[in-house]
Order: sequence, then structure tokens, then C-alpha cells
Amino acid sequence: MTIGDRAAWLMLLGAAGIPAALVWDFSWESTIGVERFFAPPHSATYLAIALATSGALVLLSDATRTRAAGVRLGPWRAPLGAWLVLWGALAFVTSVLFDRWWQSGYGLAAGIWHPPQILKAIAFFAVTLGVWLCWLPRQARTSGALAFAVSGGIVLALISVVTLPASFANLQHSAFFFQLGCATYPVVLVALATAGRLRFAASTGALAALLLQLALVWILPLVPGAPEVGPIYNPRDHLLPPPFPLLLVLPALALDALLRVFPGRGERSLGLPRALEAGLSFSAIFVLAQWVFAGFLLTASADGWFFAGGGRHWPFFLRIDPSARAAFWHAPADELTLARAALVALLGVLAASAGLLLGAGMKRVRR
Repeated sequence: MTIGDRAAWLMLLGAAGIPAALVWDFSWESTIGVERFFAPPHSATYLAIALATSGALVLLSDATRTRAAGVRLGPWRAPLGAWLVLWGALAFVTSVLFDRWWQSGYGLAAGIWHPPQILKAIAFFAVTLGVWLCWLPRQARTSGALAFAVSGGIVLALISVVTLPASFANLQHSAFFFQLGCATYPVVLVALATAGRLRFAASTGALAALLLQLALVWILPLVPGAPEVGPIYNPRDHLLPPPFPLLLVLPALALDALLRVFPGRGERSLGLPRALEAGLSFSAIFVLAQWVFAGFLLTASADGWFFAGGGRHWPFFLRIDPSARAAFWHAPADELTLARAALVALLGVLAASAGLLLGAGMKRVRR
């Protein structure tokens, strides 16, 4: 194994730690409510960024020393993905300092998506996308192709974290939930199916994201924790489990079948017909699967450690009527009508088009 390969594995470990630490942070805030600078989830985030950055620096040093092919910046050379990781790390440090200044000026009640948080989210995506790109030219071996699919799955997991407030089972009959999902996930899944060397690259990435999130659903509730501030509407004595992950493996299998498995389909041009079949397939399967599965998650049958559902698990600071805990929430303006379903399908097609272009561009990247 070369120095570059070892650095890429280190970066993959750091990238996987980012969505894991963020979900831990959500659980910590929802259970304990007090977040210090070096709280365990924050420290885990710093460690994940440090691991990915260390790997990128090794790639930078190795490419500069050997004058290997890569993107030049002054006297330094590095793969494109390594540069993206380093930029993301710099953006993350800036966002942390910006966030401390913002909170000192505006307090902690500045909303979820205030400017420092937006910059932090951009930094996280830059790091994970950079790691994904670093594995792109390493797919000659099966382990490299598997790592490329897994790193794409980490990007999927990060999208799930960013959209988590809209992904509770109670919201999974609303038009906005389906529009958001169909506008984001197909970009990564179609790019995986297009640029990945594995026969089931998109399915492998979706499975990696599912397993990472399932581990958090099952492990976090084992950690003791209780609210340290009030008001307390939902008493807890262990960390809150995150919502059960989305069933992205099902539409991912359809995308692999359309774009990789059927003979000759992978050689077809990047055109509207291909985007239509990929986007419509994802949208139809995603809507059907989540519509049915969300109904199950709100029943007493899902109220256990495996599914962590049944409408029982909520942040301590949310006051929710008992009858609403196991009910679907959506205003009349957000019902999934025929017109809004058409928008869901259109967003799926547009996202699939973006995924095809991204995958085609990735196939042209050499370093």
C-alpha cells in the first residue's frame, strides 16, 4: 500500500466521522441541552476534520515531493480532492471562530441556519466531497472501488443530517419532504452509478449510509444523559436516538439496474431520456417506500430499540400533544396533491440530470 493509499484511507475515516459526530451532536443537544466548546460531540467533529486534513496534507506533501500529476498551486501539487478537503478544513476553522463571535453578539437563539452554521455546513460538504474525489482514481482495485462507493455514501449520510429536521416520520407524508429528498439524493446516487466501478455502486453507497446511521440509532440510546436546562417536556435518562434512516437502498437498486446492470445501458449518451428514467424511477420508489414505511414507524410496533419509532422519542424541549406524536403533520398547503407530486417528479429528473453530469465529469478526473 502506497503512502497515498494510506492517506486516502485516513481521509475516509475522517469523512465518516463527520456525519456521525453531527448526529451525536443532535442527540446530545436534544437530551442534555448544554453544549460546551469541547463537549464530546464537538471534540469528535474536530477529530474527524483533523483526520481528513492530515490525509490531505500527506497527499499534498507526497505529490509535491514526487512531482506527481495533480493541481498546482504555486510550488505545491495535490489531487483536486485533497485541495477541496484543505479548503473545507480552513472554512471549518473560520466558521468555528465566526460562530463564537456570532453567539457572543446574538446569543444562542439565533436560529438553526445562521451564517456561521451555513459556512460550517459548506465546510463539511467540501471535506466529504473532497474525500470522495480522492477515491475516484483509485478504483482499479476492488477495495478502491468499494471505498469510492462508501465515500459517496458518506455524502448521502451528510445530506440526511442537514435535512434531519424535515425527515421525522411525522413529516414523511408532506410534499416538502418528498420534494427535498428528490432534489438532493439522486445527484449523489446517479453520480455513483455513473462513475463507480462496482456493478452496484449506488446501492453500496446507500447501504453504507444506512449502516452508519443505523449504528447511531442503536448505540446512542445506550449512553446515559439527562436534561441540564429547562423547560423539560420530555424527560430522558439516555441520549435521544436519531430518526430511523431513509430507505434509499431501494431506489438505489433501481438506479443501478437502469444505469449499470442492463447490457449496453451504461454506454448510452447523457440525454433527457436517461435523466427521465432515472429521476422518475427514484421519485416513484422513494415516495412509495417512505410513505408506507413512515406509517409503520408511527405505530406501536416500531416502538423499540431497533426502529426507535412509535412517536415516543422527542427532544426534551419540544412540547408536543400526545395525540400528535403518532400522527402525520402537514398543513393543507403541504399535502401531496397531484400537482405537488408532479413537482416531486420534476425535481427528481433535474437532480438525476445533475448526477449524470457530475458522474460524467468525475470519469474525466485523473487526479
